[in-house]
Amino acid sequence: MDTSKNIIEDLYKSTFIVFLMSMLATAIGNVIDGIIIGNMLGSNSMAAFGFTTPYQKFTAIFPNILALGMQILCSQNLGKGKLDEANGVFSIALSTAISLAIFFIAMAFIFPAQIANILGAEENLGVIRAEAIDYFQAYSLGLPAVAAVALLSPIMQLDGDRKRAVTAVTILSASNVLGDLICVKYFGGTMWGIGIATTVSYCLSAGYLILHFFKPDANFKFVPAFMQFSKLKEMLLIGSPSALGRGASMLQSGFLNHIALSIGGGNGVAAVAIFNNIFSMVETFPKAQAATVQMIAGILFGEEDKKSISRLTKVAVKYATIISLTTAGILILAAPLIADIYTHDSDEKVFEMVVNSVKWIGFSLTFMAFSEMLNYFYQACGRFKIVNVMAFANNLLFVVPFVLLLTPYFEMTGIWAGFFLSKLAFLLAIVFGVWYYYKKITFNPEDMLILPKDFGSPNNPQMNMTVTFKDDDLSISEVVEVFLEKHNVSRRKTMFSAICVEEMVKNIFEYGFIDGKKHSIDIRVLIKGEEITLRIRDDCRPFNPKKWQEIYNPKDLTEHIGIKLVAKMAKSIQYVNVMNLNYLTIKI
Repeated sequence: MDTSKNIIEDLYKSTFIVFLMSMLATAIGNVIDGIIIGNMLGSNSMAAFGFTTPYQKFTAIFPNILALGMQILCSQNLGKGKLDEANGVFSIALSTAISLAIFFIAMAFIFPAQIANILGAEENLGVIRAEAIDYFQAYSLGLPAVAAVALLSPIMQLDGDRKRAVTAVTILSASNVLGDLICVKYFGGTMWGIGIATTVSYCLSAGYLILHFFKPDANFKFVPAFMQFSKLKEMLLIGSPSALGRGASMLQSGFLNHIALSIGGGNGVAAVAIFNNIFSMVETFPKAQAATVQMIAGILFGEEDKKSISRLTKVAVKYATIISLTTAGILILAAPLIADIYTHDSDEKVFEMVVNSVKWIGFSLTFMAFSEMLNYFYQACGRFKIVNVMAFANNLLFVVPFVLLLTPYFEMTGIWAGFFLSKLAFLLAIVFGVWYYYKKITFNPEDMLILPKDFGSPNNPQMNMTVTFKDDDLSISEVVEVFLEKHNVSRRKTMFSAICVEEMVKNIFEYGFIDGKKHSIDIRVLIKGEEITLRIRDDCRPFNPKKWQEIYNPKDLTEHIGIKLVAKMAKSIQYVNVMNLNYLTIKI
């Protein structure tokens, strides 16, 4: 068998690219605003923008909790072939996120002074306080669209419309840049105008994503009838580590602003604002890799496919190493150029602070890549206690002591160095935790996953194989027969299973390989008691044997006799297309 084509690796690469672009949607508006403000409005406005960072993080907590819980539950349901349940999860997540966004809009306009005080922009800061209020009020108007983008982007992945997610990011960034420039050139460059430009850009991006659901072949639909409020509780449980992490990150921003204000005054706060702005963009690389692992792992967990998870781990480690080291090198070498994008020549102190901070971000990136990947994986497999501790430790517990220890001696550099040491300490804590769990020293990537001992049906015999060429189907039935006979499966079920696999693979070759591209088919045979489960996964064009049977002359017994035969022999057939992969599950 030729296994040169790895479906998991191809899926990882294509999913990562789209996740990266989609995640940029949540960061790019913030980054563009920071660049425009830093270059055209000055350090006071940049300080005001910095004070609003905790507010932006706080309002993002809730849609991100729901998006994470929704993504994992939808992935698991799709892995089991349960599309209606997935639609119910999606529907309640979206309606809840939009409702919360509307509530935050009301709070921003009813209690602006109180919110400003909580953020640290107190009355004695004068114009900085006024501009901070202007920005977070204008930004608040776009919170329903921000929530929609956060929830709809992963749905584009699951529903096979990746290009739309990328286009939505392009719309977001282009319209935000244009809106900011129009605000500066024609409307005096106010913080209110900058916030409105961000709001409009998110609305345009969300509107384009919503068009996906008008496609006749879209699997996901907003279906209130499928909504179950018990699933909301489950989503919140799954997303609780994200809430804790983002809450800790919000406190971290407030803490760093306080330390920076005491050390460097307004310039210090401006430097931290730029640091956060740059970091929000850079962290999309490790987070996109981690989210890719999480989404694919969610599907594989639904199948209990241990072999594919092992493949996924090796692929993820390889690309995380390459991407993080490359990105780190670029950041370290290009630090002065990046700082120059944000600062005026006259802001020499701020410029030096930012150059220093960018280099420390680069030093931290590789540690972040691996720790984030493990963090997201643990969420996918339901280890919520571990992830909750990790979320708090990563964003607050390790940062505060290092910063407090170093800043009296190194001032602003102590903030950047403390951030770096916190990321290193966090990864080391994970490694030591794994060693404690296994009672041994291990660097095996699979050990780091801490999979449940009974995962993958270890007591149930299974066979996995990959085929890529048309000639391979000639021997598939023989391989299946030998495997089942070895485990004393009845002759009748052995014959039925071999015929089912051969007929389905033959149809995939006939209808899926005609585009001239290289494809691959993963086959899994699982024995559970008296039941045989056949899972056939391929990366060809969508093909549903059940619908094919219904559409093409269902009354003509001579048409598609192989598919009709399989349908008659099988106890059940489930098909779903997830992330542009066909999943066919047949139970004998």
